[in-house]
Amino acid sequence: MNGLIRSKRLTCSKVKFTLAIMKGFWAIPQQIAKRKDLSLKAKLIAGVLWSMKNSNSEAFPSRGYLAEALGVSIATIDRAVKELVAKTGLKVKRRGFGKSNCYHVPNWQESSKMISQEALRMTNLENTKLKAHEQLKVTTIIDNSNKYNTKVDAKASSIDVIEYFKRRVKELKGFYPEIDYGKDGRLAKSRLKKYSFNEIRDLIDWYLNSEHFEKFGASLSICLSNFIVNLWKAGKAGQRSIEAFYPTWQFRE
Repeated sequence: MNGLIRSKRLTCSKVKFTLAIMKGFWAIPQQIAKRKDLSLKAKLIAGVLWSMKNSNSEAFPSRGYLAEALGVSIATIDRAVKELVAKTGLKVKRRGFGKSNCYHVPNWQESSKMISQEALRMTNLENTKLKAHEQLKVTTIIDNSNKYNTKVDAKASSIDVIEYFKRRVKELKGFYPEIDYGKDGRLAKSRLKKYSFNEIRDLIDWYLNSEHFEKFGASLSICLSNFIVNLWKAGKAGQRSIEAFYPTWQFRE
């Protein structure tokens, strides 16, 4: 009797599965399609599962069918499903050898409950930066030469370099520059291993008041580049430009 009931259930599932295929299209929920942190293949799989789910929000397509229907490998299907599980709340239940998986499809139309991992990661990153900056307890004093003398209770970090650059650009040029916290932060961290925070502040002030700023703009990455650092060091050594390192011959009549 149990075998007969199970057989009927499987037959019912196959009928629903066939009806889903006969609809002629798969619909991708807008809140999935608009996600920037999902791959195109993950979005496509989400649309297939969404279109095939029953009244209990469950879908039972086999991995082999999905791969054949979409023209990709089973490994690609597995990666896309893994991505949906990690980022969208999709749940997968294995039903045993020879049986397709059971996919429990969440209500992806409820956008208020959907927060991408990338957005959450960026929020946590910004909070970490703010906490680290607050712990440094930086006290700034302006002297008569309009340069900053800064007392730092803890070792300076890349955030201190970035904030100082932003503040000086605002004061000298009248606007806040755009900052690439990833690229600029890594470069600032690298420079702090070789130069003191006071030296880097001196470099920033020199760059912002030099003719090179007019050529390259308010870019912290340019300011901390090898080219600009070499020019700054040449200036400190009493040499006006990099031409002192690499003299060029000019023809004179």
